[in-house]
Amino acid sequence: MLMNITIFMKNFWNFRPVNFNLRFLQSLFPILFISILFSFQSCNKEPDSIGTNLRNDLINAVFTDTITLTAHSILEDTLNTTNLNSNFLGYLVDEVFGTTTAGIYTQFIPNATSYSLGDSPTCDSIVLTLKYTGSFYGDTLNPFKIEVYRLTEDISSEKIYYQNNSFEYNPKNLTIPEEFILYPKPNTKIKVDSLVEAHLRIKLSDDLGEEFIKKLNNNSISHDKFKEFFKGLYICPVPIANEGSLVSFSLTSIVTGIQLYYKNNDVQRKISFHIDSKTKPTPMRVSTYNHYDYNNASQDFKNQVLDNDSLLGRERLYVQSMGGVKTKITFPNLKALRDKRIVINKAELIISNHHEVDVSKYPPPARLNLQAINEKGKTIFLPDYTTLDYWGGGYDKTNQEYRFRITRYIQNIILKDNLEPYIYLVVDGAARNANRLVLHGTNPLETDKRLRLEIYYTEY
Repeated sequence: MLMNITIFMKNFWNFRPVNFNLRFLQSLFPILFISILFSFQSCNKEPDSIGTNLRNDLINAVFTDTITLTAHSILEDTLNTTNLNSNFLGYLVDEVFGTTTAGIYTQFIPNATSYSLGDSPTCDSIVLTLKYTGSFYGDTLNPFKIEVYRLTEDISSEKIYYQNNSFEYNPKNLTIPEEFILYPKPNTKIKVDSLVEAHLRIKLSDDLGEEFIKKLNNNSISHDKFKEFFKGLYICPVPIANEGSLVSFSLTSIVTGIQLYYKNNDVQRKISFHIDSKTKPTPMRVSTYNHYDYNNASQDFKNQVLDNDSLLGRERLYVQSMGGVKTKITFPNLKALRDKRIVINKAELIISNHHEVDVSKYPPPARLNLQAINEKGKTIFLPDYTTLDYWGGGYDKTNQEYRFRITRYIQNIILKDNLEPYIYLVVDGAARNANRLVLHGTNPLETDKRLRLEIYYTEY
């Protein structure tokens, strides 16, 4: 190739074109020669060496997936369910996790501070409307009963509430009919008052409507005064003889609220009361979840989670949203690696779905998450939690698994004395999701599906 370049340049030098500035062209010779030479060298560069510098951290690394892990599932701690973006309502009977119910406590505010309803207004009807988000869990062909009660206890805007909080309420059910059975249709739009949305409508007692009219008519009423008069509603499911379902609603939607229809001189009008999150102070809403102490959960589940039989974590493990269950994962031998003087190049935690149920009915969580405990006993994110692309945690449908990159965390566990070598596996967004998951344990029959830590490291 170099000989060809030399011949080319010799011919180029002896070339005598007519009407051409030869001196200018010959002055370009050094630049042209160097450019061609570098092009030749680039074309002959070994393809496999391109980008090698990007993989230097793994070239000389040692791989292992036999780091000892121990794990078992335990009950989740309290879960903040204050002012969520969406709220589940319903119940679910799960053959593994038992029965779960989800109810809602919520305040409302009027859309004005004064009303003139006329000389003789009368209640035509009062309706509770709840906008579906389209999300659900379980089989929506299973109906369930809903009851609605008037709160007699304030929900404070200065407090944080959890899934096990409750508020006092008047024991009279306000639904009309009293046996209100919901057949969930989370994606079926209906048209009411010019709005076309998928939403639920529950007629309430006319007595409540008449009380609203009496309080509002020709009176000035601030949001605070209204909340003193009407503290809100408790909306709760009542299990009936089926497996049930959990259905999600958007409480801050303009479609959600109490709609008071009244007549004055045979003219029908409407007043709305909403849960506007932009209002100050914000109307409060709290989700309440009940797992009934897992009385009708599977025996294996109860033996591990309730009776603390940690050895059962070798075969299968559990995580559940709604303040249910989390899994504690411990790395008991990591600190011993300190004596080997190693640098962790890459560390990934792999979680495999046990896949014991119909995923069309009980889809696995879209994301899981990991939590660590700092020296003060507070729950914190792992140091690797930066971008989701790097961190991971999303469900891989093809491989039916979740992967987390926890390189920095593992290195810190090895080097630092004050970090406990364990983390918790939880459902991401557990307060606003209904999913649950059975996962393979640390030493299951299908060993290739085991909960494991894959590490690439370099000794120095």
